[in-house]
Amino acid sequence: MQFKTTVCLGLVLWAISLQSQTPQSASLTANRVKAVVNNNGALFTDLQKGQFIAPYTPGQPELSLLRAAGLWIVGSDPGGNLKGAVQLYNTGGKTDFYPGQLELDGTPGTPALSGIYRVTRAEIDTHLADFADNGVIDNPQPGMFGWPGRGNPHFFTYHGQDLPLTAQALAGFYDRDEDGDYNPAKGDYPAIEVRGCALDRVPDEMLWFTFHDAGQHTESGLAPLQMEVQCQVFAYGCSEESPLRNTVFVRYKLINRGTEELSDLYTGLFNDFEIGNPDDDFFGTDPVRQLVFGYNGDATDEGGYDADSPVLGVDMFRGPLDVFGEEINLKHVVSFQPAQLNNAVSYYNLLQGRFADGSPAPNNGIQFPGSPNDPAADSEVSAGSTPGQRQVVASYGPFTLLPGAVNELMAGYFYTQEPGNTPLQNVQAMYQRSDEIQAFLDNCFTTASCSALVDAPEPPDAPGLRLYPNPASQRLSIESPEADLTQVRLFDLAGREVYRAFNAYPQTLMHIPLETLSAGVYTASIGRQNQAERTEKVVVVK
Repeated sequence: MQFKTTVCLGLVLWAISLQSQTPQSASLTANRVKAVVNNNGALFTDLQKGQFIAPYTPGQPELSLLRAAGLWIVGSDPGGNLKGAVQLYNTGGKTDFYPGQLELDGTPGTPALSGIYRVTRAEIDTHLADFADNGVIDNPQPGMFGWPGRGNPHFFTYHGQDLPLTAQALAGFYDRDEDGDYNPAKGDYPAIEVRGCALDRVPDEMLWFTFHDAGQHTESGLAPLQMEVQCQVFAYGCSEESPLRNTVFVRYKLINRGTEELSDLYTGLFNDFEIGNPDDDFFGTDPVRQLVFGYNGDATDEGGYDADSPVLGVDMFRGPLDVFGEEINLKHVVSFQPAQLNNAVSYYNLLQGRFADGSPAPNNGIQFPGSPNDPAADSEVSAGSTPGQRQVVASYGPFTLLPGAVNELMAGYFYTQEPGNTPLQNVQAMYQRSDEIQAFLDNCFTTASCSALVDAPEPPDAPGLRLYPNPASQRLSIESPEADLTQVRLFDLAGREVYRAFNAYPQTLMHIPLETLSAGVYTASIGRQNQAERTEKVVVVK
């Protein structure tokens, strides 16, 4: 009896200690957005106010487009019991998620991998140039050598703790020698990990952290799932005209660390839109683009952006896979008020396309799917809604996660603000920007104006590539004296792949036919054996 009492007391004290922890935060500032994230999964908030600052200029007054955002996931165990975890505001320390990773048995890892780990493209470029010089890293970059890639032998030196032993890959990386472990001393480097894309894509700035729900759920009251979530948040600087300059990407890797199958799962993103002044907002949905957006409900954002009010779009890029391996499209978009979340079932109702009280939401659970610029479409404008605060959940489901199974959820947050535009004019301009960002993702983060491919310098004793003639009209030749050419892809200015060629064995020379291409500027992505891909501009003339 004494043993049971001690164990129970220990669990209570452990839960209290978790609840009392103040989450660690970090800011992403690679472009015209300042985005604050917390290692318990709370996004775009400092737990007091919104922190999706746009447009961001250091030293200038800051206005946020969100009050808070985060992941929701709810489903059933084999006994039909509801389990789940949600992210809201962490008011008074309430939370369902905790920093760190889980062990394979679903218990919190010790020591916890609770940091927010940062790396920049500048560090990676410096690292690759250092490695290309003589195959030895002479000046280690802390972001590279402290990256939590599986098996990193240098992690303890930079963080004072060992990495967890796990079959999962932890933070994504390019594995130069393909040994399965991350070792920057051998030329490996951090990379974006996204389903369907090569593990060699690099943004201008990236944050990675992991959190879980294996603790007391003081926010929702739901039973824990034993879910580990690995989150990467990243951004691009890009050129002035690219909408990527106003975009932050968020990718969640969901891992069922429990011993039971989780079924009828729904997952999605909670967003509290706060377009400057939070009390005069509308929201809308574009189901075809899988897009949710918030905008000012009248012409002037009093006390906020005034007459220059942006629109915030949340592009729901990737949903989880179903049991057939097919990606689930965005299923529901429903609004609520926090006061309506008065029991555990209310969260599941929202994810399933119902209102919090269980009553059906319109349009099969997709609110306001029409353009607010079309008087005949279903929008808050045509409905004559009263502007105010807008809390929204966009969700996918149902799907199943077996013990140890992995799934994915990915979104992009971007704003549209053109000088002199009304809020509705910015909404109209937003649609094209959404298409451009989607094309960037569909082409695995590569366009002519912004590329995620790193360009490792050639060793000084090895001649570089030759592309000739350039400009060209009929045929482009690509030559490498190292006989290491493995593939070539061409992209147009919209980021669409227009040509692809692969070699079964590395070659010295490749000829690219151009007869069918229109005149214009293209980007050649050139793959070389044992080297990072290289991009070159190609001009086609007719």
